Amino acid sequence: MYNTKLVCSYNTSGVFIETDDISEEEKDFIRDSLYRQELLDILGIEEYNEDEIIVSIHDLYLKLENCNELKECMGIMAGKFMSEDLEFGLMILFAYDCMYLSHICICEYLEKGSISEINICKLKDVIHL
Repeated sequence: MYNTKLVCSYNTSGVFIETDDISEEEKDFIRDSLYRQELLDILGIEEYNEDEIIVSIHDLYLKLENCNELKECMGIMAGKFMSEDLEFGLMILFAYDCMYLSHICICEYLEKGSISEINICKLKDVIHL
């Protein structure tokens, strides 16, 4: 079950405080670890399991297939890998660089049935649409 209540934090400045005495490499490692955990939490999966992730993405795709704004983004992302498979494009929307924005748009659509112009524009800017 998709978790619309989770707020992504892997990409925020609040992950670290000024007094943290860690290198940029360590910060990158922490952010990457947090991203991976947040992805699992968003998809409602306890631990990494590729088959469960695929099923969860498929179930989500079925809920989003009538959302033209997200379908457009899925198509662009799939096209970057020479594919027309929108479900594959949805998987790519969960990449590190855009998951935090994709998640916001998906949550809005699932909860309200639409996506605000400002949020879909932010996502399109990141995926270069």
